[in-house]
Amino acid sequence: MLSHHELATLMLLGDTDKRLEAFDPDVLALRRYELVEVRQRGRQGSTLQLTRQGRELLERLRTGAPQ
Repeated sequence: MLSHHELATLMLLGDTDKRLEAFDPDVLALRRYELVEVRQRGRQGSTLQLTRQGRELLERLRTGAPQ
C-alpha cells in the first residue's frame, strides 16, 4: 500500500515536468513498486518517468475505478 506521500509524488510525476531526485525516499518506494523508472537522457543526465503500471494506477485514481 502506498503512503500519502508516495501517492502525492506519483501524482506530481504524472501531472508536471517537476524534477524530483531519484534518491528521494518516496521516489525510491515508487521505483521498488515498479511505478516509476529512471530514464537515461544521454549527456543531459536522467529523468524520472512513470511506468505503464504507474500510468494505469494514476488513471484509476483519477477516475475512481476499483482496482
